Amino acid sequence: MPRSPSPRLAPPLLALALALAGTSGCLRLGGGSPGDPAPELRLPREVVPLRYRLELSVAPEADRFAGVLDLDVELAHPLSRIWLHARELSVREAWVEAGGARTPATLAQVTPEGVARLVPEKPLPAGPATLHVAWDAPWNERLAGLYRVRQDGDAYAFTHLEPIDARRVFPGLDDPSFKAPFEVSLVVPDALVAVSNGPAVHAEPAGAGLKRVRFAPTDPLPTYLLFAAVGPFEVSTPEPLPANEIRGRTLPLRGLSPRGTGQRHARALAIAREVVPWLERWFDVPYPYAKLDQVVAPDMRGSGMENAGAVLYSDAALSFEPGRSPPEEEVAVAGLVAHELAHQWFGDLVTLAWWDDVWLNESFATFMTWKALEALRPAAGARERAAERVDEIMAKDALASARAVRQPLRRMADVGNQFDRLSYWKGGAVLRGFERWIGPDRFREGVRAHLRDRAHGTATTDDLLGALSRAAGRDVGRPMKTLLDQPGIPLVTTRIACDGGRPRIEVEVSRWRPVGSRAQGGAWDVPVCARFEAAGEVGEACALVEHGHGTLALRACPRWVMPAAGGAGYQRWWMPAADLTRLRDAGFAHLEPAERLSYAQAVSAAARAGALPYGEALTALQPLVRDGSRRVALAPAGLLEELVRDLVPEEGRPRARRAAAELFRPRLREVGLEPAPGEDAERAALRRGLAEALVLVARDPETTRVLAALGRAYAGGDGRFHPEAVAPELAEVALSAAVMESDTLFAEALAERLATVSAADLRGRVLDALGAARTTPTSLQVLKLVGDPRLRVGERARTLFEQARWPETRDAAWRALEARWTVLAAQLPAGQAARLPSLAGALCERSRLEPVRRFLERRVDEVPGARREADEGLERLELCAALRDAQGASAAAWVERR
Repeated sequence: MPRSPSPRLAPPLLALALALAGTSGCLRLGGGSPGDPAPELRLPREVVPLRYRLELSVAPEADRFAGVLDLDVELAHPLSRIWLHARELSVREAWVEAGGARTPATLAQVTPEGVARLVPEKPLPAGPATLHVAWDAPWNERLAGLYRVRQDGDAYAFTHLEPIDARRVFPGLDDPSFKAPFEVSLVVPDALVAVSNGPAVHAEPAGAGLKRVRFAPTDPLPTYLLFAAVGPFEVSTPEPLPANEIRGRTLPLRGLSPRGTGQRHARALAIAREVVPWLERWFDVPYPYAKLDQVVAPDMRGSGMENAGAVLYSDAALSFEPGRSPPEEEVAVAGLVAHELAHQWFGDLVTLAWWDDVWLNESFATFMTWKALEALRPAAGARERAAERVDEIMAKDALASARAVRQPLRRMADVGNQFDRLSYWKGGAVLRGFERWIGPDRFREGVRAHLRDRAHGTATTDDLLGALSRAAGRDVGRPMKTLLDQPGIPLVTTRIACDGGRPRIEVEVSRWRPVGSRAQGGAWDVPVCARFEAAGEVGEACALVEHGHGTLALRACPRWVMPAAGGAGYQRWWMPAADLTRLRDAGFAHLEPAERLSYAQAVSAAARAGALPYGEALTALQPLVRDGSRRVALAPAGLLEELVRDLVPEEGRPRARRAAAELFRPRLREVGLEPAPGEDAERAALRRGLAEALVLVARDPETTRVLAALGRAYAGGDGRFHPEAVAPELAEVALSAAVMESDTLFAEALAERLATVSAADLRGRVLDALGAARTTPTSLQVLKLVGDPRLRVGERARTLFEQARWPETRDAAWRALEARWTVLAAQLPAGQAARLPSLAGALCERSRLEPVRRFLERRVDEVPGARREADEGLERLELCAALRDAQGASAAAWVERR
């Protein structure tokens, strides 16, 4: 990103900035008085925050921001020092008022993660006290704390404080267990809009060209949920949400978008109008805050952040324009809005007590997203969508190096590891499985009681599981903890037993392992709900399978059994060949789409575990391409991509691609490249998935040539994109085909367009298309974008990850990572930087293992959280090679037969 122009500050703020620049009170490691060592994880409970009175001076065109804090606290006993959090702040004033006296103090950062020691000149008595600090600080360059981003010549400032970045903005007790009200004021340029958690209640002049905006006090919040944003926002103010039987008042609702982009985010406001009342009725708790702002940032970490009363979203994730966006993106936007709004209850109203319980926030918001989509978008296949996500996360959880959902936090530097997809998707699937076992009504009553009991406070896993157990009338906590507190995937193996005694389904539970795995066994208590047909009727039976063995008793011998009713729960499943044949031949017509998808996933998992030859798995999945559910129809694409990418040698890939093309091409011809009048979003999404399989995996010459022509027309030769040239759902794959089929000059010209394109979703489309480059010259050109400071911070590794996906370019991608490691580790948002070692998993050659290990070993500890990703990436490399050794011959034989 180019350096910002000189600040255009009004004189008073300019004078303040100059004065602050001359101070010498920067928090430096090792500062402060000697004494007891700094706490490594949690702060002691000897200081409790009662109220934050915080003023921030934020001018996005300036080089720095400034702040003043008065923090009311209660001291449990006399203290000669106070532990706080403050990171990279330049302090110009600090004092403490206690016992009727004001005492000067010094504040110094003493650990890299921002533990700070405040030392008064004389000891403080027990009881109430007020801590006063004034400081200034630079904008964060990695989308954390208070950061600045530009779009179309305008500068915007946003906070992103989760998990431990509030300390980069103001001193405080940056620990989720400390909840306190905030009184916030923002001093900003007159022409800009200021946003925080509470409604703005007063604005007054604050010097030439400046105003001070005061916001209503918040309910008790942890520091990570505080929010501030300043910029020339376009503000949409629809009618407030009307009162309902749960919430006896209207609810103000606004959308705030970067200037000129409001139309891209209008759909999100309409979705919020649906989601908030639905969540209120499900929780039986009114929306907890005075207003709801939906704020859009051109660049941010992740897709959304659930700040209380002021949710922050990324432009790319929230954008949806009918006729220009793929229709299925409306469902993606609805899911994101539902996830962040569910957090207003689960995470904001009731907050996790410590970071080892991140799953309480994220799993529950994920679970509620799936439920909301199922209720509000019934045609969108919410259950299949959930099953697809869970199948993805199982690839991570299958590793010997996988962590548990509830993982103790041993170093604050690794707190970001707590937010991986296990905390979202595995935990969400566990909740779905237990909801089905104990019944949705009892499950919901347990959640409602939990929210009532813990409102505006904090909670632990035991608090939630206790509420669910009381509502269920049985112990939910012990079996659920077997899934939350240890890594790994239960494998549920069922067998129909009708010989002697009562007909039954016999169940065994073991650990699912991929070929070559070093993972040890596990012991889970798994709720199993099976659908079956017996005596001419389709029924369902549920049981908790404990200690590895169990039975589901039936009244008659079943004709077939589906071990994952509704596709819910967290387990792989398998059965003897005869039972699988019964399910396929007699049961398939009775299965829901999510259950048919579960069948496809079970067959694929059996091949990856070595329980089924790869060729037999592909043969079993071939008929699914005709399925009416698009996710089921596309299920074979995963095995075929793996086959082409990893299992057949380079000389065998052309034939493997032809086999893949022959499988998918007839279905795409049936669906067509042009939308049919009145077609639904699922048909459009099927078109997109089939085109991606044919272009990116099969490299089908016919399909690629046609789509490349559409992609060139979409890109245009006049410096503008032409969305009318191609169906919205095909725009990205068409652009990818054009990059694959064109010379390096086309890729260069496309990359140059990023200098003038501001829409984040279009920028992402361009970067992903460039990542599809296949030829060496074009790949090398594309990889020059890695770490390019002209790209937005969150974009700088995007083509690197895309290039690592493909066999022709993955080695070049790894070399680019080796060459740019230092730059990327320093530039990228923390989560992205930690993910860099995961690229090792794409290499799939045992000969690469030790060189890659040596490279990573020298560097991963420089990047918080990267060691776990390195361990997983190296293990994926080994497992990929092991799968090729075990299943390569079967995969090649299937290709030959085709």
